[in-house]
Amino acid sequence: MRVVSFSVPAWFPPRRGEEVRREVQLTEQESAVFLCLATGASNAELAGELQLSVSTVKFHVHNIRAKLGGISRLQACLLAALAREGVRT
Repeated sequence: MRVVSFSVPAWFPPRRGEEVRREVQLTEQESAVFLCLATGASNAELAGELQLSVSTVKFHVHNIRAKLGGISRLQACLLAALAREGVRT
């Protein structure tokens, strides 16, 4: 299993009572789901794009959010958009 590492910007606000993990390691499939979150797509849309079941996408989104310190889906989408920009540059 390949693991992909993402850095969370220092300015990113943690959830109340939580601490954002600054260096996060995601599996290859979690990484694919994470980067697709940047589009704002629903779980069903992500499942279609990645050729996964909706329940698998939900599982990965849940794990991603937990690894990032329990952040919201919207916050995960923002971090994914920032990560995609970093991947392109």
